[in-house]
Amino acid sequence: MAQGFSVHVWSGRDYLQDTLAAPIHRPSNSFRTDNDTRRPLKFQMRALSFKIGVLLANFNSECGLNVLRWSAASEHNYFTTNRFWLLVTQDTDDAAALEDPHIFIPPDSEVRILAVLPLKSFILSDIFKVASFKASKHLPISRNFSHSWQMIGDLQKFGSAISYRENLENITFNTGLVIAFPDMFTNIEDLSLRHIDTISKVNNRLTIELANKLNMHFNTHQMDNYGWRQPNGSFDGLMGRFQRHELDFGQMAIFMRLDRIALCDFIAETYRIRAGIMFRQPSLSAVANIFAMPFENDVWIALVILIIFTILVFILELLFSPYEHNMDYWDCAVFVWGAMCQQGFYLNVTNRSCRVVIFTTFVANLFLFTSFSANIVALLQSPSEAIKSLHDLTQSPLEVGVQDTVYNKVYFNESTDPVTNLLYHKKIASKGENIYIRPMVGMEKVRTGLFAYQVELQAGYQIISDTFNEPEKCGLKELEAFQLPIIAIPTRKNFPYKELFRRQLRWQREIGLMNREERKWFPQKPKCESGVVGFISVGITECRYALVMFTSASSL
Repeated sequence: MAQGFSVHVWSGRDYLQDTLAAPIHRPSNSFRTDNDTRRPLKFQMRALSFKIGVLLANFNSECGLNVLRWSAASEHNYFTTNRFWLLVTQDTDDAAALEDPHIFIPPDSEVRILAVLPLKSFILSDIFKVASFKASKHLPISRNFSHSWQMIGDLQKFGSAISYRENLENITFNTGLVIAFPDMFTNIEDLSLRHIDTISKVNNRLTIELANKLNMHFNTHQMDNYGWRQPNGSFDGLMGRFQRHELDFGQMAIFMRLDRIALCDFIAETYRIRAGIMFRQPSLSAVANIFAMPFENDVWIALVILIIFTILVFILELLFSPYEHNMDYWDCAVFVWGAMCQQGFYLNVTNRSCRVVIFTTFVANLFLFTSFSANIVALLQSPSEAIKSLHDLTQSPLEVGVQDTVYNKVYFNESTDPVTNLLYHKKIASKGENIYIRPMVGMEKVRTGLFAYQVELQAGYQIISDTFNEPEKCGLKELEAFQLPIIAIPTRKNFPYKELFRRQLRWQREIGLMNREERKWFPQKPKCESGVVGFISVGITECRYALVMFTSASSL
């Protein structure tokens, strides 16, 4: 206190009168009350962002051991890396009292025993337990020192205590692994189907490396659901097991969400999962009248002028010709229209000047028709750029499908973006449950028709590489309806190995193990190598404007 430190003194005599009630949807408290040696305390430690020190004098006493049992309870776990415990005693044999199975000093803890010896000398040692059912381990830090500078020097040499605790001696943890598509799942190491349950497969490799590094084993529980909130407040699937403390940590990563943070802790983020709406840009003929597009406006104006000029010249020839013709003035217009349509003339014209007009008209229309046809062929093979945003997709003729995963339904419903909401209500919600389909089916529809599919991009990339030919890869576009949160490895609340696991996962990222697994399991975006468009058939869609014109002409 003289040095300006904030000090809170607690005598250990402030007991709770009643046993704490078990929380809803969770297991009962692990602190067993007998009102004799184990009594509930008002001793509470809040989660703080800075480090605090706890000095427990004469810990081998009824009150001191009760504090240690209370602090070691799973619902408290006050032995964490941001709390430094100093247990003071005058008898080195008092450390044997810490063998109590209800006093679990985990590998994440920083607990020191300071033994005060006669003649003003001290012994400082580090203590922890690999598991609650195993004997405690003592590591000497400083022996027979009498000055604080000696202890500080020995602590600096000792370094981080957690670095001495990387051998968990083959203990077994209960873990959870989600296989969302069990009917298609073959093996957790199957690279031939890496687009099936990619999240579980790639993160499982990280936890396997974690187990090898820390010398531990898993008791894996397989589920088919990541877990979402139910109307009664409980969770199903993986999160439900965390809520009931049935699992220690996840053998894979899940989305970091606010409603899940109340049930579990996230120790380390791993990868970014992207989901987007994949589609092929519709052909130009599907969104525009390609018959009106080949020429610029001035060309069309010149064409109209040519038609009018030719008709007028033909009429003048009829007026001033010395020969008689079996045709009237309307036949002049019919002749020009027939020439434009590459049709011959049904009358025999004997006047040479009229034949020159007919000849020049047919030659002009031959070059015009050749240019027009060549441009039409090019336009038939050209993709459009009509869809550049979610709003364009909403107004387009493309149908929309969604990958059959729960989070797609959740995030579409939770989205606050007005454009995403419009897309959802117009093209997704109105179609019912049939719109949620498997990736193989959805990507096949993208390949063959006017279809957009919301899918995990990594899964979509794999299917594109396996089933799309080179021309079909060109023109593929992606739009993100919403951004998915980053995924991280979950652990149960107050997990006593959290910091140890976090350090090992950070180490995997630093040395490149995560990057190696990402390249191994996540397919890269396919590239349009050639840019050559294959054979394109002409259907009703391409000819619809010509049919409309013929229908209008027949009705007249």
